[in-house]
Amino acid sequence: MLFLRSRSLAALAVLHGLCFGQAHSAATLHWPDPQLDFLEDTLYSINSIGFLTENCDPRQNTTIAAQWLRLAYHDMSTHDATDGSGGLDASMIYELDRPQNVGIGMQQSLQDFVFFRTPYVGFADMIAMGVVMGVASCGGPIIPFRGGRVDAKVAGPATVPEPQQDLASHIASFNRQGFTQAEMIALVACGHTLGGVRRDDFPLIVDEKAPDGFGDFDGTAASRTSFDNAVVLEYLNGTTTNPLVASANVTARSDLRIFSSDGNSTMHRLASSNDFSETCKALLEQMINTVPKDVKLTDVIDPLENKVGSALLYTKNGSYVLQTNLRRLSVNPNRTVTLFWKERQTQGSLCPSTGCSVSSTRVSLDPPSFLGELRGIQKLSNYKFTTQIPLNASIAKFWFEVDEKDGSAPSIVDNDDGSGFEIDQDTVLFDPSRTTIVSEGFSGVFVIVVGVKDDILNAGGADAPHLTLESFEPGTQDFIAKIETVSLQRDTTHSPADGYTFFTGNISTGATAMHVHATVGGQKFTQYVVANDFMA
Repeated sequence: MLFLRSRSLAALAVLHGLCFGQAHSAATLHWPDPQLDFLEDTLYSINSIGFLTENCDPRQNTTIAAQWLRLAYHDMSTHDATDGSGGLDASMIYELDRPQNVGIGMQQSLQDFVFFRTPYVGFADMIAMGVVMGVASCGGPIIPFRGGRVDAKVAGPATVPEPQQDLASHIASFNRQGFTQAEMIALVACGHTLGGVRRDDFPLIVDEKAPDGFGDFDGTAASRTSFDNAVVLEYLNGTTTNPLVASANVTARSDLRIFSSDGNSTMHRLASSNDFSETCKALLEQMINTVPKDVKLTDVIDPLENKVGSALLYTKNGSYVLQTNLRRLSVNPNRTVTLFWKERQTQGSLCPSTGCSVSSTRVSLDPPSFLGELRGIQKLSNYKFTTQIPLNASIAKFWFEVDEKDGSAPSIVDNDDGSGFEIDQDTVLFDPSRTTIVSEGFSGVFVIVVGVKDDILNAGGADAPHLTLESFEPGTQDFIAKIETVSLQRDTTHSPADGYTFFTGNISTGATAMHVHATVGGQKFTQYVVANDFMA
């Protein structure tokens, strides 16, 4: 998506601060908000991380959901409630060589999440979202999700509880993380309703005769992919094969020590499936929201009834082209959606006081993610617009009118402050229609094209323009995101047209997003663009 904004350096700091835990409300989308936009889309649209686990999918004799749960707890367990340090901050990418983090599941889970990172949403938010998606996919409760976690730059302390430790050490460890003894018991039960222990990783815990070298936390094949309280019931009735309860290695029976530490009082309470579900929902929410004290999370992100998507503005064949869309959660075949817009130029009256308008001629009905379905969404209605705007008028803002054709008055979809969805500059425009891709074997480059308005570019005494691309690659090898800066040069392929001169530069096709930074005529501009919009 293209967020057309010219900003002072202070304003840019606020925008970039979104990925550093700045608080904002998720009740409505104040457009543009790349953090909330991405997180809501990832949670509830079909093109999200959830497709990997929507059926509680198996992997490596366990489930993807179990791997995601383990990753999130191990990452969070660096938290120290006394000083507010540590927590779920993706420090795990620096801690994979520790014995306590042994297992292929850690690497696999990070690989699952790596391509979903953006400059505004990091690994930590994706790890937390993995818990929400994983638990729900296996029939567990829907855990409320908040965004705004901040990725660590270094490893955290090696504080993950380990099976060979004594009960006092476990109680102290969970207490440091912010959990009471009863919460420790319940959280371990919640985490161990899925998955198990792999002999390759823990040869002193899992019996060598275990099927596939894997010891399930509960003993039924059906429960392996079910977020249920079988791990509790089997423990209470004495039929459990949980290796952390029944291992021949007495030292490794950490679950037995933890579960029985209050005389089984908590485990008896969790024998109620309803109590188990509600307790797990609360504790897993607490777990993923355990973050460093200076990080402020967003409000709970629920599905947005009205959501504005990409807004691309560029020139083509003698006019501006605006591409945008409005997504609705509900389906109504009789509904009409009209885009209204106001011109930028103050002279003349191209648009009436009510705004120029165009109705959508393209509507797609898209399936939601499985989590969206669980939240009651049947279809997502996407109303798509491509509108030509005269060069001498340009555009200042747009909004939508929705008419359900049911006798009720049409409703206006506007920014949350009623100001319209503002396009506050047309001086520096990323141009998807002129951007191309050049393949180079298994990789390639995007040849990015940016237009700069001639009347600013050629203004008397104006400094030479300075344009750079700051591309973001998620980091698929060491999980460290890579930022590359490229200076744009005059484009010799595309001649000046429509009052714009074009500049170009190459970025890797591995980039998932970019910022265009420009200084033209003493003014500074920044645009944020995601990979889906690199080419229109």
